[in-house]
Amino acid sequence: MTQLGVAVVGCGFQGGIHARNVARSGRARLVACVDVDGERADHLARTTGAGRSGTRPEEVLASSDVDIVVVATTTHTHHELALEAARHEKHMLLEKPMAMTVDECLEIEQACSEAGIIAALGYKFRFTDAVREARRAVPSPSVLVAQTLYDPSPQGANAWVDDRALSGGRLVSSLVHSVDLLRYLSGEEIIRISATGASITGTADPDTTTASLLFRNGAIGSIVHGTAGASGLLSTWSFQTADLGTNATVHDHGRRLIVHRQGEADTIVVDPCGDPYEAGTAQLFDALIDAVEGETTELPGPRDGTLSLLVARCIEQAIAGGQAVTVPSL
Repeated sequence: MTQLGVAVVGCGFQGGIHARNVARSGRARLVACVDVDGERADHLARTTGAGRSGTRPEEVLASSDVDIVVVATTTHTHHELALEAARHEKHMLLEKPMAMTVDECLEIEQACSEAGIIAALGYKFRFTDAVREARRAVPSPSVLVAQTLYDPSPQGANAWVDDRALSGGRLVSSLVHSVDLLRYLSGEEIIRISATGASITGTADPDTTTASLLFRNGAIGSIVHGTAGASGLLSTWSFQTADLGTNATVHDHGRRLIVHRQGEADTIVVDPCGDPYEAGTAQLFDALIDAVEGETTELPGPRDGTLSLLVARCIEQAIAGGQAVTVPSL
């Protein structure tokens, strides 16, 4: 079978992870690395064995040897690149957030549907063993808690995230991950939100929030998310789901899981993946290949990208308005 050709557009931190995963997957060949910074694209192409590099994404999007496009660029470019990829009937893996606005997300959804292509969203943490086991341990949680507090980035690192015109806002840029995992772990949609926010790093918009959530089935949840710094209790990143007599806590960025059942010894699961960014992204890419080859697979798709951004924007709205917000139906 001829291997599928993959082009990575955007050769920064996440694009580098994608390129390395494709290069060592054995299931596809890395055709091209593209970035506005030609030297960065050249370097990634050389170190991963890509066939070529360049600075013009439109060239690889139209290329006959490219079957899948990985879009790992700044958020404000996602909409245009995704629509162009769909126009050329390229399957795609879109990094999060899916786009800047919900309307842009809906346009991407429609374009992918009309082109008959497979599109995956970069929600890699769904694919860690700890998250999968937590979902099996508590399949219908009545309470969910997410704590995703990150250390502020070093001066100058990821500066584009602080520019709302490029990222859509620091808060939303990373918050969509937490929202997606809560949707995934609950199996339900979030329908109502109350939230407060603050700017810990001095940005014009809030970069940190505490939010209370109501799910469609009556479950309740909370998010503490932002750049306030690390937690010494579990990790900078933890999710807990609970039902009567059982709870599951995923922490250490998806490397560890503790399952507690009343009257039993705790079960501790350690994922030996080492780096969940690399491992989860590799499994996400494998799932995309499966889907492109016609296999049935559980893949975060465009609707997941749209709904996660919708909820994140509603959290922003609740912060700004100081009152609860009902999540609109799409």
